[in-house]
Amino acid sequence: MKIEGIGSADISTSINRKQVQEDQAFADVLKQAYSSGDKEKLKQVCREFEGLMLQMMYKQMKRTIPESELLPASSGREIFQEMLDEELINNATQRGIGLSDVLYRQLSMNMDKTYLADNVKAKQD
Repeated sequence: MKIEGIGSADISTSINRKQVQEDQAFADVLKQAYSSGDKEKLKQVCREFEGLMLQMMYKQMKRTIPESELLPASSGREIFQEMLDEELINNATQRGIGLSDVLYRQLSMNMDKTYLADNVKAKQD
């Protein structure tokens, strides 16, 4: 009985597909939070955005480091590296770098202005 391994192309495709789904879900939640005026949801979305930015920055930084010949490349190693990277990003996101706070302040001010203008219009009508 022959058991085929998981190809690295399958892993990369799955990772890319997951990233696209997460990006779309993030955009949908942001629109929903902004349109409903939910500041708690907006704060959560800002934290998620900071996590996405940290993840992209980390991946770009990691690409600049040459790969070691010490350990052979394999799909198992690639999966482990992806899991490790994801956990490092999650830890960094929990601490934050301040981007989510700045983004939240800006978006909440814009949201307040939008809802204030809508309320003034509604009272005039």
